[in-house]
Amino acid sequence: MFTIQHAKIHFNEENTPVSDKFDDVYFSNQDGLAETHYVFLEGNQLWERWVNYQEAHFVIAETGFGTGLNFFAVTTLFREFRHKYPDSPLKRLYFISFEKYPLPLDALQQAHLAYPQFSRLTQHLQQRWLNPIQGCYRFHFDETTLDLWFGDVAENLPQLGDYMNGKIDAWFLDGFAPSKNPDMWNERLYQQMFRFTKFQGTFATFTAASAVRKGLETAGFDMTKRKGFGKKRECLSGQKTHEKLTALSAPWFHSQPANLKEQDIAIIGGGIASLCTAISLVKRGAKITIYCEDEQTALNASGNKQGAFYPQLSDDNERNIRFYIHAFAYGHQFLQWATQQQIEFEHELCGVSLCAYNEKAESKLNKIAELNLPSDLYQSLSQTELSEKIGLPLPFGGGFIPQGAWLAPRQLVQHAFAFLEKQGVQIKRSQKVTALSQTELGWQLKTAENETFSHELVVLANGHKLTEFEQTQKLPLYPVRGQVSQIPTSENLLKLKTVLCYDGYLTPVDQAKASHCIGASHVRDNATREFSLTEQQENQQKIQQNIPEDWTKEVDTSGNLARIGVRCSVRDLTPMMGAVPHFSAQQTQYQNLFNLRRRKQPIGQATNYPNLYLIGALGSRGLTSAPFLGETLASLIYGEPLPMSEDLIHNLMPNRSWVRRWLKGAEVK
Repeated sequence: MFTIQHAKIHFNEENTPVSDKFDDVYFSNQDGLAETHYVFLEGNQLWERWVNYQEAHFVIAETGFGTGLNFFAVTTLFREFRHKYPDSPLKRLYFISFEKYPLPLDALQQAHLAYPQFSRLTQHLQQRWLNPIQGCYRFHFDETTLDLWFGDVAENLPQLGDYMNGKIDAWFLDGFAPSKNPDMWNERLYQQMFRFTKFQGTFATFTAASAVRKGLETAGFDMTKRKGFGKKRECLSGQKTHEKLTALSAPWFHSQPANLKEQDIAIIGGGIASLCTAISLVKRGAKITIYCEDEQTALNASGNKQGAFYPQLSDDNERNIRFYIHAFAYGHQFLQWATQQQIEFEHELCGVSLCAYNEKAESKLNKIAELNLPSDLYQSLSQTELSEKIGLPLPFGGGFIPQGAWLAPRQLVQHAFAFLEKQGVQIKRSQKVTALSQTELGWQLKTAENETFSHELVVLANGHKLTEFEQTQKLPLYPVRGQVSQIPTSENLLKLKTVLCYDGYLTPVDQAKASHCIGASHVRDNATREFSLTEQQENQQKIQQNIPEDWTKEVDTSGNLARIGVRCSVRDLTPMMGAVPHFSAQQTQYQNLFNLRRRKQPIGQATNYPNLYLIGALGSRGLTSAPFLGETLASLIYGEPLPMSEDLIHNLMPNRSWVRRWLKGAEVK
């Protein structure tokens, strides 16, 4: 379910990579790049189509990423196009590629030596290459975005989901030859290709095998035979010239792109969710206004001095685990981006240690071990190994997340917002939005000072206050108060080398070598922000009870330094992201959903508030999840490919708890 096997390859006399499993070359021995240009770029008439294209983004999908040669070639061509036609409406390229057996990094590096002209692109990919689990990983190359889906295309392609019906402009039907890899070239692939292809969209492939031609014709494509490349006699290309109606599998979760003309977007909230959404929207050319009710950004849940960055793995919900692993990988890219933009924030990629401090915790960690995750993501360690890893003695073993980290959330959020202001983002501080009303052009925002502002689209990212609006009050969100204690360092605490998690967490010393953060309390349905002496003492007692070692006696919260933040959470502990659902309209649509499905009657698409979106319920993992959620929401708003599978998208939908009840025939109040 999670693990992905790497390809086993060798290099032949021409230094071309050859698959041991399929006994086939990754690209032509004669000239792989020339083959790519002829078969795929010319076969899909990309340049001619781009010149006349009237939309903002173009989508290419590929079966078989291999060394990435096709991607590098098309990205280079697209940059040439953008340079020659800077005023074209076409600004962004999306490249979706499916790879069952990714190359290990060393083989990838060797294969890339053959094409030094792509060195900047290849180095960028190599620096971000990873040991993946199944699913989609998004990588940014300026104006081009690469979505790499690892795993079997037969399982992953359908996970593009209803959302991607009719959205792919061109296909590179690659992969090893049909005679070598018959499992990939099949009717299901061709049918899914047709489903996802835009009207007048195209495909191209190096093969002319009759089974492939007949399969694509049966799926609905018009076919063209072309002269083959090199020694090959023929190859195929084709086009989708008619539509077939495709029923939606889950219309209650289906979202349409926003209706944007001016790209004028308001984001309500001043924390990590607002920040990450703003960053992704700005990259797409949006004009952003932030409404923050505090005098500064990052004064609530995003305002701690130190916070842990790692994925939630100890959940019994397998979809949540997959979401957090992919969010963690994307979050690393976000931190790299912030560093490259010279956004200053304290951080240390020190790893995160998880303690088996009681039977329940040990059982959870054993379950994580059974997932067989890549060792650079998770390791099970003995008592001796974990003690050595953290630099202090522990009475038990546990787990270790090597790529985990701590960082300074308030610094990151405030400095990144300052960076965005230099990019033209407007931040209205001390502006509490109290009401939203729909207008012909979008939304009117009313503030506590009785001022009104109008925007085309609104994103709600204001944490536990998300439900204060009439449009969102039925969402099952609740506040969770958390007090984080700041403690002075000591002789032994200075030795702590990783973030330490038990029934709480302790960070390594800050960069000033003065203090640590320890916490956090968890008080559900409580939005107060006053200091609590009880919670302060409990933060100290937890570590001393969970880890009965002499060094924990040096943890001293008596200075009563603390920060109190209020998180937003939901019962299933999964974030919410998407269009704001219209509760009364959906209740009318779906209160009889159980019987509608049973009787196989037509079911309409869910009614949502137009141009109103939300990102929330990030709980205690906002540092890890916000970059991924913000990017996904921006893609959703702009009608672009989404960087996660359909089942994960459905798991994030704001109306999910209602839908689950309606599907069972239960009432929603």
